[in-house]
Amino acid sequence: MSETDHEPTLRRLTWRDAAGSAVGTTVAALLIAFGLPHFLDTSWAQIGTQLGRVRPGTALIMGGLLLAGLFSYTWVLIGSLPGLGHVQALKVNAVSATAANLLPLGGAVGVGLLVLMLRSWGFAKRAISSSVLVTGLWNVLARVALPVVGCLVLVAGPIDAPDVVVRGGWVAVVLGTTLVALTSLVVLSDRVGDALTALVRPVLSRTGVLGGPRRRVDLLLTDQRRRVAGIVRTGGLMMTVGMAGQFVLLFGLYWYAARVVGLDVPLAELVCAYTFRQFLTVIAVTPGGLGVTEVGTAGLLVLLGGEPGAASATALLYAIYAHVVVVPFGLAAAAAWWFGPSRPGRSAAQEPSSLRT
Repeated sequence: MSETDHEPTLRRLTWRDAAGSAVGTTVAALLIAFGLPHFLDTSWAQIGTQLGRVRPGTALIMGGLLLAGLFSYTWVLIGSLPGLGHVQALKVNAVSATAANLLPLGGAVGVGLLVLMLRSWGFAKRAISSSVLVTGLWNVLARVALPVVGCLVLVAGPIDAPDVVVRGGWVAVVLGTTLVALTSLVVLSDRVGDALTALVRPVLSRTGVLGGPRRRVDLLLTDQRRRVAGIVRTGGLMMTVGMAGQFVLLFGLYWYAARVVGLDVPLAELVCAYTFRQFLTVIAVTPGGLGVTEVGTAGLLVLLGGEPGAASATALLYAIYAHVVVVPFGLAAAAAWWFGPSRPGRSAAQEPSSLRT
């Protein structure tokens, strides 16, 4: 099978996509500027006072935790794309994250840059396509599984939470566990996978995501699922370890940010708030969940006993690192790639044979 066989056709971005991105960015800015102090019953003066406790030394420590989290994610990319090196994976991760945080339609642009970088290093289209699918799946599942952990801490741990929060926690545990289990069955079971293919085929065909006759659509869906299943069987453990390491390090950043701004809540409450934040990044309508995650996380911290100004400052300080401080890393990685030996336009035949897949 050639590398172009059964390749999906990427949907063209339209003015509606651009308008949706602009609306999402505007909503995020309004939520942070007005929603955060309004819903948390605090003020920007109070939030600014808490943020003023950040010193150069503490800022550098938080930057180190962020960079360590980015590096840990390289195992996820390496597990999904054999032959990829840690430095290459770090560049790809930093560049795609920066694009997603800075640019309109950043998510799509980030994926496009990821593909361009990997192609410049000689990786085949089919291998890249499978890697994108697997890492996307791993990210969604991780962000669904994390709240299950947080909710178990909430409902079974030492937290004296309001009844409505506890009931919501139990619902999240059931739904999250069910979703992760069903997704695992779809990936690893041929019978379940074939049933899902038959179910989604009409929808994908009508929306134009998959073009061509029915037989070609069936082959594409089956081929992609089996390639994903093969990657999961061989690289699943490495990807899981890398993803877990990333979240542990980024939770360390979250915990440290809370301590720096003076948020005095126990560790269990911070675990719940952090895992809830990661879940909001999946379901939120704004780019990267910006705005929604800050208001939602700070609100949960207040419900769990946190002071509103410190809770808001914690959510905002973490967002600054997750969305802004990552940018210099991404720009440096983009420059290193652009001016490096594997710059765009270099023929894949010039790349080392060990990178081809």
